[in-house]
Amino acid sequence: MEKIFNALGDKSRRYLLDLLYERNGQTLSELSSHLDMSRQAVTKHLKILEDANLIVPVWKGKEKLHYLNPVPLRLIYSRWISKFDEDRLQGLYNMKDELENNTLEDKMKGFVYQIVIAASAEKVWESLTNPEFTQKFWFGRKVVSDWEVGSDVKVITPEDNAEVNGKVLEYKPFTRLSYTWKTPDITSEDEVTTVVFELQEMGPTTKVTILHDMDAESAKFNQAAAGWTFILCGLKTYLETGAPMPSIPWKGKA
Repeated sequence: MEKIFNALGDKSRRYLLDLLYERNGQTLSELSSHLDMSRQAVTKHLKILEDANLIVPVWKGKEKLHYLNPVPLRLIYSRWISKFDEDRLQGLYNMKDELENNTLEDKMKGFVYQIVIAASAEKVWESLTNPEFTQKFWFGRKVVSDWEVGSDVKVITPEDNAEVNGKVLEYKPFTRLSYTWKTPDITSEDEVTTVVFELQEMGPTTKVTILHDMDAESAKFNQAAAGWTFILCGLKTYLETGAPMPSIPWKGKA
């Protein structure tokens, strides 16, 4: 938490986060053009934000793109703000969102979320692939597959409905998992998206990254992006405390 508060304590770094809020996935050159400082100074600020896990760098060819990562902010919210008056604050947030109609997820082209969990990569992997574990933090849902490349993947709701159907694309134990993401209302293969989980063990902790290439113009984009935030926070809370994270129930389709 100390790194997060330190990163947010500088107005230039807050402005960089604002720029990524306005348009996610920007290069160093694009971000530097908005600040009256050297590229080297901007690089240092970005490194502090990256160390605090508030941004996630993604390489696309020779370009390094920077993505805003809202998960740590959600954890701060869950730890302190939600204890006081979550329902009322959520209502105000929803009203603000409706009035502005201008959320972060609306402006992103796909999203990248990341979190560090105090657990081994093996334990995180088991939690992502074992349905008995997924239902502990995935809004009661089971993710079911035999995890062979090409096999089916299903996200099963507590009502025993297949909410998502997909195919396993990659299965590299403790490192990388990816599968296609298709909800029942999708009729065109062009609308099928891909979810990628990347795990990097760092001593007693594991860095977990989720990449989802969902089109920002999709009507379900906002809900999917919010859903992944809660899923990551729930995964961290469950593995580190053994108890599920209290949260607003997620009843919609991602």
